[in-house]
Amino acid sequence: MYRLLIVDESAERREAAKALLNWAEYGISSIITAGSYVEAVDKAMDLPPHIALVHIRLGKYKGYELAAHLRSIGFHTAFCIVAEENSPELIRESMRSGAQDYLLCPLSAGEMRKFLERAMVNRSAPAERGGEKKELDPVLGKEYASFSKVTNKILLLVRSDFRASPTLISIAEELNMSAKYIGRVFLKDTGMKFSEYLMSYRMLEAKRLIVNTQEKISVIANMVGYVHLNNFYTHFKTYFGVSPSALRNNISAQAPVGRGISQGEKHEI
Repeated sequence: MYRLLIVDESAERREAAKALLNWAEYGISSIITAGSYVEAVDKAMDLPPHIALVHIRLGKYKGYELAAHLRSIGFHTAFCIVAEENSPELIRESMRSGAQDYLLCPLSAGEMRKFLERAMVNRSAPAERGGEKKELDPVLGKEYASFSKVTNKILLLVRSDFRASPTLISIAEELNMSAKYIGRVFLKDTGMKFSEYLMSYRMLEAKRLIVNTQEKISVIANMVGYVHLNNFYTHFKTYFGVSPSALRNNISAQAPVGRGISQGEKHEI
C-alpha cells in the first residue's frame, strides 16, 4: 500500500486534490497533507511518501526544490509538480529535479490517472535499487541514511535556505522542537556544530559558483548569504587555504575539492 503526500499552501486546493480520485483504487491507503515546505519536510521524514503532488509555489521555496532535496537524500518518491502557469522554465526545472510530471491547475482526474499509472509502472522497491549510487552529504562525505531523522530535516532546510542565515533557533521554531535538543542531535550525528556546517556548505557552494560561473566574487558572496565581503574572503581563505580570486585565476590547475572542516584539517587548493 502507498502513501500520498499533497503539499500546497492553499487548504482549498489540498482538499480538492484529496477528493479528485478514489485513491484506494491505486493502492493509496494514506494521504498526508502539508501547507508549507517545512511542514512537508517534517512529515516526509517521518512517513516517507511513495507519491507526492507538490505545488510549484511554496512561499520563498519552489516545489521542485522540495522534490530535488528529498531525492538527494535517497527518497524514491514519484513527484508531480502542480502549477497555474505553463512556464517552459518551471517545467524544465521541475524535470531536472526528478519530477515525473508537471500538471496544471485545476487538476484533471484524467491527467492525474495517467500520472499515477506512469508512477506505478516506474516505481521500484528499494530492494530492487541496491546498485544505485548512494548520495553523500557534500560537507560530511557520509550517506544521508546514516543520520537521524532530526539531522536530515536540518540538512534539508540548510540546503534550501543557506543564503538566508538560518539558525538552530529559527529551524527549531519551524519544526516545533527545542533548539538545544536538535543542536545536541546534530552535533552527535555529524561531529560538527550547526554554525560550522552552515559555513562549510556555503564555502562549497561558493567554490562551485567560482569554478563554474563568471559571476563577480562580490555577487557570489551575496549569493551564498554573505552581506560583508571581507567576512566572505576571510572564511573562504581559512577554509580552502586560498583566496576566491586566486582560485578563479588558477581554475585550470584542476584543484581538488576540500572535504570540509569536519575532517579537522585546512583545505588546500
